[in-house]
Amino acid sequence: MSWASLAERIEQLPLILAGPIVRRVESTQVTVWLALKEARNVTLCIYARDEHAQLQEQARGTHRTIRIGDNLHLVAVTARVSREATKLAWGELYYYNLYFGDEEQSTAEMAHLGTPGILTADINEAEPLQSIVYPGQPLPGFLVPAEDVHDLRIIHGSCRKPHGTGKETLSAVDSLIANACQQNGTARPQQLYMTGDQIYADDVATPLLHTLTDAGHILLAGNQKEILPGSQLPADKFLPRMRKNVILNQARFTTGHADNHLISFAEYIAMYLFSWSDVLWPKEMLSVEAFWAWLYPGVHAESVSQEKEQTHYREELQQLASFHSTLPKVRRALANIATYMICDDHDVTDDWFLDENWCQHVLQKPLGRRIIRNGLLAYALCQAWGNTPEQFAEPNGAALLAAVDSWRGDENTKQAEIIATTIGMPNRHFSGKGSLQRSEQALRWHYSYEGPNYQLIVMDTRTQRHYCTPKDFPGLLSEEAMRTQIEQIECEDAEVTLIISATPVIGVDFVETVQFWSRWRVTDNYAFDREAWALEWGTFQSFLRTLSNLKRVVFLSGDVHYAFGSSLEYWDIQTRQSAKFINFTSSPYCNEGSGAQISVLAVGYPRLRSLLRGGKEPRLDFFVWDILGHDHHTLNYLLATIRKQLFRFWWSVPRLIAAQRSPSEIVMPAWGWVKGAFDNIPPSRSYRIRYLTNDLKRESKDEHRPHINLTRFTLRPLRAALGGINILQILNRRIQGKLRARTAPQIEPNANSAKENLLEEVIEQSEKIERKLERPRSGLMNAVLNYNQWLSRWKAGNLIVGYNNISEISFHWNNEKKEVTQKLWWYNPDNAEQLLAAEYADTLELPRPGDEPPLP
Repeated sequence: MSWASLAERIEQLPLILAGPIVRRVESTQVTVWLALKEARNVTLCIYARDEHAQLQEQARGTHRTIRIGDNLHLVAVTARVSREATKLAWGELYYYNLYFGDEEQSTAEMAHLGTPGILTADINEAEPLQSIVYPGQPLPGFLVPAEDVHDLRIIHGSCRKPHGTGKETLSAVDSLIANACQQNGTARPQQLYMTGDQIYADDVATPLLHTLTDAGHILLAGNQKEILPGSQLPADKFLPRMRKNVILNQARFTTGHADNHLISFAEYIAMYLFSWSDVLWPKEMLSVEAFWAWLYPGVHAESVSQEKEQTHYREELQQLASFHSTLPKVRRALANIATYMICDDHDVTDDWFLDENWCQHVLQKPLGRRIIRNGLLAYALCQAWGNTPEQFAEPNGAALLAAVDSWRGDENTKQAEIIATTIGMPNRHFSGKGSLQRSEQALRWHYSYEGPNYQLIVMDTRTQRHYCTPKDFPGLLSEEAMRTQIEQIECEDAEVTLIISATPVIGVDFVETVQFWSRWRVTDNYAFDREAWALEWGTFQSFLRTLSNLKRVVFLSGDVHYAFGSSLEYWDIQTRQSAKFINFTSSPYCNEGSGAQISVLAVGYPRLRSLLRGGKEPRLDFFVWDILGHDHHTLNYLLATIRKQLFRFWWSVPRLIAAQRSPSEIVMPAWGWVKGAFDNIPPSRSYRIRYLTNDLKRESKDEHRPHINLTRFTLRPLRAALGGINILQILNRRIQGKLRARTAPQIEPNANSAKENLLEEVIEQSEKIERKLERPRSGLMNAVLNYNQWLSRWKAGNLIVGYNNISEISFHWNNEKKEVTQKLWWYNPDNAEQLLAAEYADTLELPRPGDEPPLP
């Protein structure tokens, strides 16, 4: 079976191309998102089971799909309760069905999820609902979140690349829900937070990009072809593996994977559909031979580089096949749990709005602006619409949907202008300082959720940053953003606040230290992803001050491609108030880091910390001074104190640099000061960072002791030798091919017989050489593979886990105990069907005033 274009398959596909995905669920309304291949009026009905196990309707709503193209129509339909008395109950299970028809039809006359041809293409399918319904359940369903934080169950994770390394884990949510259903719903998760990088627009596998381009063309049939500014060429003229120049030079993006970057709106929207559903996937991707013949007609892979490219293509095919196989589980999970999303850089492009320098370069480039527009529009329709359906029912959101519905791809229309304005495209001429300016009509990407005694805040740390100078570290939230995203949505009854941040708020100090000190060698921020919260101290300290009013905060974050837990105890010395923050990070769903890097972080780094601290609990203490107005006294005093200790250069030099990092704050590590150093200038605040250990046990202390230099002294020579043998084999095969061509049958059978015999003997000897080369090659291959397998055993330590993972957050909350736990799940590298788990736990009890770091 060979690859087939979507044009050959579209007529045989079911009505629903992606979804249904349960989105925002509240006591008064429920929203479900889906993508259809035809326009429809979609009605959502919510049901509860009565005491006789009969389904009773609780809420209903209808929404017309909006047209994206002739073969793609999207909708986020919301069902609202009709009166206060029929509110959905906290913590209860509800079911839903979707009906598809015209306005004049009743639901009894309409097709629904159980109608053949809606979810599955087979019109004779006996049980079409089985693909999205769990055994024993009448319809897909969801839980309204618990009334009390004690019973709240939240899943979170981030970073899902279709050709990412390791086994994909978003599909494990399906297993968690299925197991809970078998146990009568006990411990069934209630909300799923996808904390960034739902797609990788800048890092696309070659066979997938080929398929996305084809699918986008068919889905958006009836629209004008998108012509790219600058080149004035259609987007589909930029073939896979041939986009590096246009992305780096014309768009001025900084991604390290520019060859296959998404460009057109059609490609972006198709990427979401391919990430959440298997309906549009062909049964087979284009084979390497067919792709090579299509891309390079008449050219054969004979060089070493070309053979490597083909090998890489085959590896991507295997990774994509593995990802594709998980999509039925992902689809069923997303149809049965309230799902919330957040935008991060890879949803548009790597380093998106990272610093001022990036903004200035890219926003002035027409192609850069176009690609950002395409990515943001796809985000608005596929992610943001379900996060804040009320916003899309208001004038600005409704204007965006109406503009998209009537738009046919012409960039010189009113619709294109409305789209750019409402999705918040920044001003072309960024002043270079402060925050990006957006229209007052622009939609917001941050939002909140209020429970009876808890609240959740989902921040937008990507489009509302503060920039000081072009190459400085970014402040992830401007002062205005802190007010609108944190202060103005505070819930007075909340005993605890959960805040979703794309990047960890309390990050790993080792990583952030490398990010900071690496600037002496690499000045740009992109190679080291320098956008951690704590790098820009002024913003970070302002953020902590703002959050301290909330008292108890749990951060859920992703982005970094490993999982860990950390906490921060906070004391305001002047007001004698305290706060407790806990940060749980879960990442990635499907994009593991390399074995060597993650093993160093997961196992080597904790051992180093333990060694330096003599086996004590890993923690960091800091003092903070506020600099008000033109106060130079505090800074001068601290500088003088540090200079007296210059002979301890390993201690004094970092502090001299730290004193100059922020004009409004001075942050100093608390250890190493002489007695009485701060008697005259006591700090304004202090805080203590701890890194949480999980309950993962080791069988042997020596089994996982890292040997970091083995990569340099063992693996690299092995790979070099393997590369040399590959070259010899290729040269040997070329010689064989030329010799065989010369021994082709002649017109006269006996002509040059002696010469032919000699050539045949040479060919025979070359074949023997190839067989001899194959033995050491196989040995080297096994050595390299075994080495990588050996390294993979190091990706889980008692502080950091580097395998693809998801996390479940739960609370133990009563008058005696206020504890929060992150249960981390990942697949056993030795048994791909077995889920392993480790727990991080900490208390949210407020720190006592007397427990702050002691003054010297």
